[in-house]
Amino acid sequence: MLLTSLENNIYADYTEKYDFSLHLKDKTILITGSKGIVGTGLIKWILFENKRKCNNTCIIASSRTPDKIPEFIDKSDFISFCKFGEEGKITKNIDYIIHTAAPTSNKVFVEQPVEAFRAIVDGTENILDLAKRQNCCSVIYLSSEEVYGAPNVVGSVKENFVGTIDSLKIRNCYPLGKKASELLCRAYFEEYGLNVKIIRPTVIIGLYQSFNSVKVEAEILRCIIEEKNLIMKSNGLTKKSVIYTMDALSAIFTILFKGEAGEAYNATNPDTYETVKERAYKAFAKFSKNLTIKFEEKKDLNSNYYLPSRAFKEDINKISKLGWKPLASMDDIYEMEIKRFSHKN
Repeated sequence: MLLTSLENNIYADYTEKYDFSLHLKDKTILITGSKGIVGTGLIKWILFENKRKCNNTCIIASSRTPDKIPEFIDKSDFISFCKFGEEGKITKNIDYIIHTAAPTSNKVFVEQPVEAFRAIVDGTENILDLAKRQNCCSVIYLSSEEVYGAPNVVGSVKENFVGTIDSLKIRNCYPLGKKASELLCRAYFEEYGLNVKIIRPTVIIGLYQSFNSVKVEAEILRCIIEEKNLIMKSNGLTKKSVIYTMDALSAIFTILFKGEAGEAYNATNPDTYETVKERAYKAFAKFSKNLTIKFEEKKDLNSNYYLPSRAFKEDINKISKLGWKPLASMDDIYEMEIKRFSHKN
């Protein structure tokens, strides 16, 4: 496996703090969405540990393009690829499944809501069926904070909070698909005793995020690197937390191996809770003091493509009891991303 020096340092740091070797040793793990931000990070984490500790963990990576092998993989790695949607054909015994695959584009949600909803729900059902047949040791489903809707809440939101989601708004095919998939997970646990867990991460940013990502945090990063002011088309008052890619990965492994079956767990960094506007101003003050925000609010924007303004923070007491905590602050994230995209790694 080929890693940059920056990646090597990051994985060395995180795998020292979170050692899952006892669970991964000589096991086989299926990862769906294997070429996304989370899937890529999970694979690199496991392969890094394979070489460092001789875990001999075998990875089956599910992808829509299984013939296109990522450049960081070499022939000595314990990994094979299968086509997304055809995981049911796998005959090799699978110990663990991490199901991350799902459409993530607002454009797809609005223009192909039927296909997006079915991909989320049907894909989850297929994976749960496979896990049931294989009698897997543990399965984790990557859900989303969006299952809480768009509340404006004072205080932290626990996993038992029930948010409202407008079923007549097309973009909500995503959170409703995630919510329906969570119900499937719980149903497979209740009816079949499947050891399945659910993670609800906030927005994941940082390592393996594309430079051209549409996330506002990515635009703030581009402004810093390209030394340009941030043009905001909203008032920037949406208030939220985010989570660094590596913290999301450690949370997934923690819940997969230590979480309680049938349960859902929040995952975020509460210390990053702030408005989008506050986040941008703080980043500019730290990394590029000459930059500022220019507000060009557009009232004619198609609201179907965007989440409404909201303010809520996930409570992480439940996952914290499993021994997990986020490590990277916003300053840490931007510092590492600036290095990554400035080719200083």
